[in-house]
Amino acid sequence: MTQALTTAQREEIQALLAARRRDLQAQMQQNRENLAPPTPDQDGIEQGNVGREVDQALTNIDAADLTRIDHALEALSDGSYGLCAECGCDIPFERLKIEPQTQHCVACKSRWEEATGQARPHR
Repeated sequence: MTQALTTAQREEIQALLAARRRDLQAQMQQNRENLAPPTPDQDGIEQGNVGREVDQALTNIDAADLTRIDHALEALSDGSYGLCAECGCDIPFERLKIEPQTQHCVACKSRWEEATGQARPHR
């Protein structure tokens, strides 16, 4: 690891990742419970189907984020945490605090968003 995170910074990041992981697991559990099919005598079955589709999509998003968190926790333990997966540069601690599971520096993430059309419009 080229970036010198202090022990306190590493502990802060690990705590952020662990808290986010717990929150995601709780959200995923709630979404899974919501995926149960409605009983035939329930009103609003069509709306229930739409709700289940939303819960499934949210669960998929949460699962991808959970994978990123697990990857970040592994990187913390092996000393490779905080390096951009694209260019290899150090990701600033302030960015890591905001999105501790990030795998990209701001420049690489911005390029990816522009290339995929996911960049936010400038106001």
